[in-house]
Amino acid sequence: MSVSPMDSSVGASRTVAPRLFLFGNGIYGDHVAGGDVHFLEVAKRAHSAGYSLHFFGGKALEKRLSKLGVPYGLTLTNDHVLDKSCEQSFGGQLVLFFDYFKRLCRSLRRLRQIRAEDFAYAMADGWFDVLPVALSRAKGKMMILHMEAPTLRQILCRSRPDVDTFRVAALHYWMSQQLALRLFRASRHKHIFHVHPNMRARLLKLGFKENEISYVSYGLDAETADTVPEPGKIYDAVWIGRIHRQKGIEDLLQTLAGLARELPDFRAIIIGRAGEALASQIKNLGLSQQVEFSGFVSEEEKVRLLKASRVFLMPSRHEGSPRTVGEALLCHLPVVAYDVETYRPIFGDLVRYVPCFDLEKFKAEAKEQILKMRAGENYLARTDLKQFRKENSWATVGEVFCNALARLR
Repeated sequence: MSVSPMDSSVGASRTVAPRLFLFGNGIYGDHVAGGDVHFLEVAKRAHSAGYSLHFFGGKALEKRLSKLGVPYGLTLTNDHVLDKSCEQSFGGQLVLFFDYFKRLCRSLRRLRQIRAEDFAYAMADGWFDVLPVALSRAKGKMMILHMEAPTLRQILCRSRPDVDTFRVAALHYWMSQQLALRLFRASRHKHIFHVHPNMRARLLKLGFKENEISYVSYGLDAETADTVPEPGKIYDAVWIGRIHRQKGIEDLLQTLAGLARELPDFRAIIIGRAGEALASQIKNLGLSQQVEFSGFVSEEEKVRLLKASRVFLMPSRHEGSPRTVGEALLCHLPVVAYDVETYRPIFGDLVRYVPCFDLEKFKAEAKEQILKMRAGENYLARTDLKQFRKENSWATVGEVFCNALARLR
């Protein structure tokens, strides 16, 4: 067990503040995923509401907690940072599985830290987080469902784009979610959050009660979007994401190539470290002069680059609740996306949708929106983003989370 230098506050304040134990065994490496951001943000909101925080997780979580800005305790469940990119190989997936198992065992051995008057929260639906929460003595137990796992049929037929060739990771995801939801359903005094409206029906079908379920947004930093000044338009197109077949990378590259041929002075920016992996393909397409790579950037710089662009390209073939689309909309940046089934319940008419995986129509819509933006016409100027901003702000996310905590007290 390792405790952060700020952990003294846990022991000192536990008689006057309710304790919240947060399990983040699924945080790996330096890549910050949307679920990680959500996890740390709700922790800060719970602290503001008067809860004392104590985390279970690995060295990667320890590194991120050093920037949390509030007192916390930490129980380390591994001794080193394991790069989750190892899951790209079959052997790496096995390494990752055994590391999960080790984290679970260390969590279970330290579980007596949680008393009957405490609260526990699993940051995701992984068995390595949900099992300790379900087995703990906490009087209030919570978990969050960030994304629907592929069905067994989708895995066997490889009909969902996030199922890789080996299928091992997808099978693990499916079994883990099945186990986690059923195990958590058997707990008393529980609450489960879901980040997409369509998930509600499944949870009710599994046996969760209406008062045990809450929809919570994936969360957006509206304050940063408001404070970063408009830099003027530099780029015609922008993309941010990770390199995975579900992200529609080939369609992205073909769209950039087509736009570069048809639009004079075309420029695009790819944000984040993942984009650098596309450098050789960009060069082969003859786009080195038109496409830039930002590398890793701060949140403020990401917002600045979004505001400096005319259209956000979203050629993904499968998504849950993509924060990147919401971030673009907060920056009043038009979004062109394939009409996958998960988007409309969240974004409504704020996105310009294209029939799924019709590359020619995707390129045509992207070109049309760029030309309109070059002429000073932004379709978002005719929409009202106030309700969208409110529903997806961190303030609303924190309110939903803390309200659920209060009902479990």
